[in-house]
Amino acid sequence: MKQRGVALILVLWVLSILMLMAGSFTKTMRRESADVMTIKANAEANAQAQAGIALAQAMMLQEDETKRWRIDGSIYEIETDNATIRIRIFSETGKIDINSATSTLLHQVLLHAPLETQAQIELENAILDWRDDDEITRPFGAEKTEYKAEKLNYAPRNKPFRSLEELQMVRGLNADVFAWMQPLFTVYAAGQTEVDLNLASRDVLNVLPEIDTNLLDAYFLARQQAILNHTPMPKLPRIENATQAMTQDVENTTEAEVAPDISVVTVIVEAILDNDAQAAIQVVMEKIDGANNLPFQILTQQKRWCRH
Repeated sequence: MKQRGVALILVLWVLSILMLMAGSFTKTMRRESADVMTIKANAEANAQAQAGIALAQAMMLQEDETKRWRIDGSIYEIETDNATIRIRIFSETGKIDINSATSTLLHQVLLHAPLETQAQIELENAILDWRDDDEITRPFGAEKTEYKAEKLNYAPRNKPFRSLEELQMVRGLNADVFAWMQPLFTVYAAGQTEVDLNLASRDVLNVLPEIDTNLLDAYFLARQQAILNHTPMPKLPRIENATQAMTQDVENTTEAEVAPDISVVTVIVEAILDNDAQAAIQVVMEKIDGANNLPFQILTQQKRWCRH
């Protein structure tokens, strides 16, 4: 009897171990199955976002100007069988050229930067010192000596910025400020000193000194109506004539809007699937008039996020 009792205990013990192993195996399989589903959903969301880039290219090349997509940051939303795709196209000429913007414009824009006043002044001059071609330190600026004093193993290039990412090397420019600057500045505006206001996004218009920001909501509403009705764009609400800016009689305007030339644009696509998988892609591309049978050349591409 004693041996039978021991044998029964051993059997129960083995069965318990087997049940634990089976439970663990089932849990592992469920976790791996969920991981596979997540990977599949993210891949599909990414594919939808990539398709949005191709669609944006096609819509920018529409021969019919009334169907051609605008390059001023307007939002276009496409519904597919299982996803919603939002596409925005920004002309780089509607941004502030970090290499050629006047010191006055740079100063006025950086007054909006998420920094204390003194830090704003120091950043402004550090940027100017980085892009100029001399070693003379501006008041509150930074050249080789100042970078060495902060134990940085590099110095200003004293040349134009090659990319916006290079801004992150400027003394006094932290991650929060860079994130604030990204939608406002560009290195692809062909050396323009002023912003093309007709192609500027809300973010850019909000920081420009000549714009009456109190009337921007009314302006963008009027602009959206003009896009839907294929009528001329409303006038921008400038401070000097803000009273008249939003009272333009569009119906009495006979001059047709001229579609802007496409040069370098940033396309941002967000794809949201019905199962909540999401992906976003940002591409900077240049129109190259069909070279190598391609209408656009991709300059930079980055995945902004992909999640489920």
